[in-house]
Parts: sequence; C-alpha cells; structure tokens
Amino acid sequence: MVKPKNNVHRGHPIEKVGHGKRTVFKTIINEKECSTVIESELKTAIDVWIDEGIEPQLQ
Repeated sequence: MVKPKNNVHRGHPIEKVGHGKRTVFKTIINEKECSTVIESELKTAIDVWIDEGIEPQLQ
C-alpha cells in the first residue's frame, strides 16, 4: 500500500491536482485559494506572504 505524499510548506498544505502536463498545485493563503502550474512559484508565494506580508497575485 502506497501512502499519499503529504506536501506541506511552512505550515501551508499544497495539493497536487491532475497529472503530467495538466498538473496544478493549489493552496490557501490568507483565506484565498491560490494555484499555479509550477510548485516552486507557489512555495515562493507562501514565503513572501509569511516573511513580508505581501499577498500573492496568483490565480
């Protein structure tokens, strides 16, 4: 039995939706859903929100 990977970055769970080229990474930052195609962009947005208090401009 394979356990699902629990992907959490600085306390924010990152959900992977889809597979292959259609993968989207989603999380909730400041009660707003943010999503992007590249996981590192989402992690950077979380870092900026925590460190500088600037809300991300992601979809």
